[in-house]
Amino acid sequence: MSRSRSPRSYRYLLGDHRREVARLRAQARLWDPTAFALFDRIGVRRGWRVLEIGPGQGSLHGELRRRVRRPVDAVEPSAIFRRRLQQLASRDGFGLGTMWDTLLADASLPRATYDLIFARWVFLFLPDPERHVRQLVSALKPGGVLAIEDYRRETLSMIPCPPEWAAFMAADAAFFATQGGDASIAGRLPQMFQGAGLDLIDITPTIKTGHPGSAVWNWLSSYFLGVMDQLGRHRPLTPATATSLARQWIANGRKPTSLLIGPALIDIVGRK
Repeated sequence: MSRSRSPRSYRYLLGDHRREVARLRAQARLWDPTAFALFDRIGVRRGWRVLEIGPGQGSLHGELRRRVRRPVDAVEPSAIFRRRLQQLASRDGFGLGTMWDTLLADASLPRATYDLIFARWVFLFLPDPERHVRQLVSALKPGGVLAIEDYRRETLSMIPCPPEWAAFMAADAAFFATQGGDASIAGRLPQMFQGAGLDLIDITPTIKTGHPGSAVWNWLSSYFLGVMDQLGRHRPLTPATATSLARQWIANGRKPTSLLIGPALIDIVGRK
């Protein structure tokens, strides 16, 4: 079942075009095991009512359906991604859950319904995250769990470190702020959880590192080189310094001892 959308000014910064779809698939292959371990710690089991926010390509949506052995509801504004979820539902035989084709702020979620609400890489894009946390808490059953995986960006680094790195990090933060987002939202979420009445039960960080040619190097390089022109439009980076950084990034990729240290992905879990 689908719930219709009402227009708002916020938009997902990275889109759902073919290149982004391919990037998301590669990213999921690298990071899905971290989410599987989170589901194990939470104890997701058969019969649970589950809502996923922003499933995207659906790799974790399929895993959640497999664990609960029933449909999983979703909030997914992208028609391309919704079609992917419908394909998953047609294959596993559990049926299609309720699907809101809106931004989360516009989704009329049922109250006190879910055992688990899960979101990965959603909250860093959202304006007014406190409001969104409260919205999701109201949809949890008593004893239900809200689990969010998102970034604390400050660990992102390259060795050897280009001189433009500090400007690059500031431009990256400014890029997300253009739509009201926060690239390091995970550092603020625990307080928001507590403010919404949740008991914090898990805060677990994961940081991935890699040398040139590794899955981690390729993941970070594919994303940041792909958006470098956009970052160059955000101060203190400039088009010229962004171009210089991209050249150094590519040059470091030819040195086997170079290292990329990724942003910390933090699992934050609260119980109602």
